[in-house]
Amino acid sequence: MGNRDYILRHKNIDVALLQISEDGEMHNAHILQPAYVPFIPIQEEKSIYRWWRDRAIPEGRDRLSELLGKYGCDSSPEFLLKNLGLSLTDTYWVCPFDYRLLKWEEVNLFDHGLDSQHFHDSNGCPHYSESPDAALGGTLDKESVKLEDGWYLDKKFNPKYPDAQQNINELFVSEIHKRQGWQEYTPYTVIRNEQGICELSRCKYFTNQNLELISAFDLTCGHGISDYSGQTELEKYVTACVDGGLEKDYVRKFLDYMISIDFVSSNSDRHWHNFGVLRDSDTLRLKSMAPIYDNGNSMFFDSPYALDRVSLVRMENTGIEKREIDRLKLIHDKSIVKADLLPTPNETLEFYCQYGLREERAQQISDSYSLKLDLFLEFQHGIEISLAKEMEEYVYGPPYKNQRPNNLKN
Repeated sequence: MGNRDYILRHKNIDVALLQISEDGEMHNAHILQPAYVPFIPIQEEKSIYRWWRDRAIPEGRDRLSELLGKYGCDSSPEFLLKNLGLSLTDTYWVCPFDYRLLKWEEVNLFDHGLDSQHFHDSNGCPHYSESPDAALGGTLDKESVKLEDGWYLDKKFNPKYPDAQQNINELFVSEIHKRQGWQEYTPYTVIRNEQGICELSRCKYFTNQNLELISAFDLTCGHGISDYSGQTELEKYVTACVDGGLEKDYVRKFLDYMISIDFVSSNSDRHWHNFGVLRDSDTLRLKSMAPIYDNGNSMFFDSPYALDRVSLVRMENTGIEKREIDRLKLIHDKSIVKADLLPTPNETLEFYCQYGLREERAQQISDSYSLKLDLFLEFQHGIEISLAKEMEEYVYGPPYKNQRPNNLKN
């Protein structure tokens, strides 16, 4: 399969020359403008390969073959290439070299996401389809929709988890942020069918032509930063944010809050692509932290039963640190989250029942969440959380029970 020459562009700025085969696999890259590469730490050609591969839809997504078949593609990279690598989260794209007079204004999804434009490859086959979703990551089926006030992202429910809990979790965590008075979060809504069953969750894109998302992974991690040796991965990220123009206290406050809420809600998917910063796409200066997003894999979504304290303390998942309790050690301001404003277990039970979960399942979530609140209160009051304490010291019960100090016996 032959290669074709492309130009990686940031809007209309030529960033790199690429050779990509018709199946979407990149074979050569030569950087022209290091300052504009889509990853910050190391301006090396090899990183472009990784960036392009990560930009495509992951192979494990449900109904991926159905989507690829709709657009006549055999793989995610081919689908990405057919759509010129365009995304609604940033201003990067690939332009066929023989169409190099093409401009960003003619193809960007913000203006043309509903249009169908056709280019052709060396064999005369259509090259550019009309999908705005070829660069959407994650495992849930997703679709970008254009409404009157802009672009929205719809996440469809995963039948593997009953009652669309992942989608309802998005709404629950939105409610937590609202109660806390936190402004920098992505509000989610849920869409129900005529029977009242949740079909999808929806949020508005927080990016536009002038404001793009740079993930934490692309800002620091995953590319190995020699300049920040001796720092933890999170410290590297803070340093990179400050180097990009953000205030250190602001960055730390944001991260303290995000890590705290992720602990309370047991978000198991806060990996380095699931948080980041917003960047001015013209000046390349960082504008703010990206509003907190993607909270579906939370609230014990993949546990078919209520968890006990030992299970919660042992909990490991994808995140800034492997163990949840280790992430708490990264927090500077333990009081950043107002515990008295968090939903109570009873309110949580009512919430999940209201949105269609079976009462038994809602009770399991509520019971596990109640224990998580106890652990969080212990953390806020300076009590060490560890497996050893759970197994050896709490003969008469833990320090907090049902969100109240436990009267321990001597």
